[in-house]
Amino acid sequence: MCDLHKTRRRVSPSSVFGIARFSRGPRSSRRNITGLEASNNATSGYLGAGYAFGKGLYQPGWRLRAVGALGRYDYRGTLFGSGADLSTTFDGEASYGAALLGYQFRTQALIVKLFAGVEAEDQNITPRDPENSVQGSAVGLKLAAESWLDLSPLWFLSVDASYGTAFQQYWSLARLGHRLGPRFSLGIEGGALGNEEYDTGRCGLFLKANLHAMEITLSGGFTGNYLEDEPSGYVSLGVYRAF
Repeated sequence: MCDLHKTRRRVSPSSVFGIARFSRGPRSSRRNITGLEASNNATSGYLGAGYAFGKGLYQPGWRLRAVGALGRYDYRGTLFGSGADLSTTFDGEASYGAALLGYQFRTQALIVKLFAGVEAEDQNITPRDPENSVQGSAVGLKLAAESWLDLSPLWFLSVDASYGTAFQQYWSLARLGHRLGPRFSLGIEGGALGNEEYDTGRCGLFLKANLHAMEITLSGGFTGNYLEDEPSGYVSLGVYRAF
């Protein structure tokens, strides 16, 4: 889970718009999603909402989901050709939105969610990088899958992935967790992410707290492209509230 992928440059934190879920909780049909993430060259935040038809969030049925996000990032490159004297820092701003329709399947120990919808993304880079194709605005198809498996009363596994045709963006995250008690869990995480201009990955630890109708997840570790550059640290905070 901790293998980092080779990349030409880090372009955007847009893959942090990925989604988590409650594993347990009160009967409810709506939830809010809020999160922040930071690394050495990128910061981003997202806000989303979901609605479950039928018997609520924790039972099989259809789902609606909307999410929006903003991010800032920078990377080193060359403005003209490959000469060292033309080395330039490029500053980027990203905005993202998606609307999804999905269905949740559930057995006693397993939850699987499948989503499809539309996404829109805008990438603004200053100065304009002629070698970077991930610039401007794009609209595309968004696909996402999420799963949660209770391996035992104390251990659980979650695997999530998404792909969008706007800039060929992909994201994945796997977590193996251990329940420390009725409210807290601790575990390891790893994943891969990127778009048509870069490929990278991450690995680290996470701490999850279940507080009645609210779930808070704090994670951190190393991310980046250690085959070409030194990896950097990252920290991520997600807050999910059902009501």
